[in-house]
Amino acid sequence: MMKYLLDKVKKLYVWDYFPFIILALGMFLFHFSIDLGWGDDSYYITMLNKNNLNILPFIVNRYYNWSSRLIIESFLIILVHFEWLWRILDTAIMVLIAVSISKLIPSCDTRLKNWIITSFVFIYPINHMNSAGWIATTMNYSWPLAFGLFSMIPIKKILFDEEIKNFEYIFYILAILFALNQEQMCAIIFSVYLVFTVYLFFKKKPNLFMIIQSLLSIISMIFILTCPGNYARKIAEVGKWFPEYPNISFLQKTEIGYSSALFEFIMTPNKIFTLFSGLLLICTIITKKKSLHKIIAVIPLASNIIFGYPKGLLLESSPIIAYVKYSITEYGTGFKIFSIDTWLPDYIITLVLICILFSLYIIFDNKKYSILLTFIFLLGFASRFIMAFSPTIWASRERTFIFMYFSIIICSVILFQVILDSKSKKFIAFSTGIIGSIATFEYLNLIF
Repeated sequence: MMKYLLDKVKKLYVWDYFPFIILALGMFLFHFSIDLGWGDDSYYITMLNKNNLNILPFIVNRYYNWSSRLIIESFLIILVHFEWLWRILDTAIMVLIAVSISKLIPSCDTRLKNWIITSFVFIYPINHMNSAGWIATTMNYSWPLAFGLFSMIPIKKILFDEEIKNFEYIFYILAILFALNQEQMCAIIFSVYLVFTVYLFFKKKPNLFMIIQSLLSIISMIFILTCPGNYARKIAEVGKWFPEYPNISFLQKTEIGYSSALFEFIMTPNKIFTLFSGLLLICTIITKKKSLHKIIAVIPLASNIIFGYPKGLLLESSPIIAYVKYSITEYGTGFKIFSIDTWLPDYIITLVLICILFSLYIIFDNKKYSILLTFIFLLGFASRFIMAFSPTIWASRERTFIFMYFSIIICSVILFQVILDSKSKKFIAFSTGIIGSIATFEYLNLIF
């Protein structure tokens, strides 16, 4: 009997998806250690009682006066009454995010890839999901992310001629319907499905399911844009969070979205971006011999270290670094076309962005992968950039960055595949050691 159990444990340990069991256990422990029942969660708890346990009046009111997120809020208004169930389901959501990323990215070493994905999920600052109450924030952000990534798995299967079982289509459709109910995720899914549906048309391999998913995303986009509640909410939010917003020019709003998206990663001690930049540099070192390419690739990492991590006396002794680091305000960086001295912050983040895109392009000999990686990175960036056209760009805080965070995580995992394919033992060991160590530290810091 003991030998049988030991064999089972051994098989489980060497299983390619064993890392996700560790992720599930870690997230389960975390979710049962946090306090709930505050922020927007407390608001949603009272709503069901006010409507005599009838969801429909609440949903109709939200559609006309506040939000197009009718699917999300229908589940949210019920789940806030079952905290224990949310703790279990949200643990499953974090695992679903990891599994979906794994399914989307082919690998020569699935188990090691899954350890890297697990590590990045542990490193992601999950406390961003408590800014408006844990249940309300996760169901509006991490849940659409999870279901959105899951709904993209058939794209990969179709492109690689993998079998899709009949019952899987039902889950993919249900997942995309939930994900499309969130504005940022809707824009991402719309872009992804539209691009690959058109790609298959050009390859003369049109796929009916891809067309159906694309149509669902288009319908959802129209529904969001025409929902009277979204317009009513925007008017109300202006007065509450950003009274000057209507007076800000289109150009200034664009700069706010642009700079705020990049400052979060370059100008803060952002470990996800630091690791991404490090992997980008290693991949360039492995694949390119020209010194110029390596110099370009080192700029994102160096910029993050120089501007993101200094504090205290070190920052006080570097006025230029301090000026750039703290130049972002609710009105952007103060960039003015005819005032050159205001260009520095935007010049630096633009230089970093160009270096990232250039490096992502040159790493791969097969430019299809270069374009794909660039597309993923820019999709994440665009998902945060579009917040510039909402008066809650600052009130929503860091939670709106989640899609950009995970686009960078996905890019990082793909870059790690380049290192794996190189068979360079020193770079593989170095990368896994650093990522694993940071993940362990971040998780212990989160718990204790």
